[in-house]
Amino acid sequence: MRTIEDEPALVLRRTEYGESDLVVGLYGRSLGKITALARGARKSRKRFAAGLGLFTVSELQLQTRPKASMWTLLAAQPKQSYAQLAHDVAGMAHGSYGTELVRELSATEHADPALFDLLVALYKGLADVGPKVGRLRVFELRLLSALGVAPVLSVCGACGNSAGDQGMHWAPEKGGVVCERCAAHELTSGVRPISAEAIDYLITAQALLQLVSGDALDALPGAVEARQAMLSLLYWHVGKPLKSVEFIAKLRNKE
Repeated sequence: MRTIEDEPALVLRRTEYGESDLVVGLYGRSLGKITALARGARKSRKRFAAGLGLFTVSELQLQTRPKASMWTLLAAQPKQSYAQLAHDVAGMAHGSYGTELVRELSATEHADPALFDLLVALYKGLADVGPKVGRLRVFELRLLSALGVAPVLSVCGACGNSAGDQGMHWAPEKGGVVCERCAAHELTSGVRPISAEAIDYLITAQALLQLVSGDALDALPGAVEARQAMLSLLYWHVGKPLKSVEFIAKLRNKE
């Protein structure tokens, strides 16, 4: 049996199980993505308190046995909470989007402290200043970079040659930009023209190291097109529609 104490973690998903238990998807700073059974979690305030809330950094006590299908969560104590995001619809939508991306794209039990810190930084920024489009683009690009699948922006993702300033296309299956010649040979429906302004926007965003630096992107052209390109790329990586994107789209339609 393996026991871990004081593991910083975030809740990615909660599912009710039986009369009082929870099956919890977690992202531990030193464990990566895991699934754990929290027995009596819906009744025990002493062991779990608010430690299994969304947008909350908690310290966990965990156990696992060889060949077990999931961990056992013994206790969870909140240490840093951004639960106020649940009271702001737009903030909750952006926070849920970041959470869903980490849940869908990260590998099971593959530790990545930088990815953990990135998601916490997103929550903190949302709690401090609210949703910022530029910060969300930086989050997406840093997430893909941490996962080793950063988009190709400066050269053609198919042939490796310079994409040039004219006739650039966006091809999610090629990981980003392709030149006009390669685009003509692509048979997938996701290939589409993309402007130099949108590519410059993404190149600038990709170079930023802090989410807060994304605020400077608001003054750049190409933001809407860059958003569409990133969503198509993320959709290709995930392989299915993202529920949080559908929710954000509904909010935008109501504005």
